[in-house]
Amino acid sequence: MSSYYVQYSDRARNEYNAMPAALRRSFDAAVNDMARDPYAHGAPIRGDKDRRSASLAGVITEYEVSSGVLVVTMLKVVAL
Repeated sequence: MSSYYVQYSDRARNEYNAMPAALRRSFDAAVNDMARDPYAHGAPIRGDKDRRSASLAGVITEYEVSSGVLVVTMLKVVAL
């Protein structure tokens, strides 16, 4: 199985950049794991299987899967 490419919306990138370095490292590892099979993580949002919410390394995320081009777009990243 191919790994999905992960990209970030401007909002998600700003939230990611605001994380402490140690949390970013843990989050990056969790994102890499999720990118292997994004449908195996989290849950669909409002019944849309491609729009998902998941906790990755303790960070709440919302992302959209574009399976036709193997891309996951991080829409929202909220470190607690």
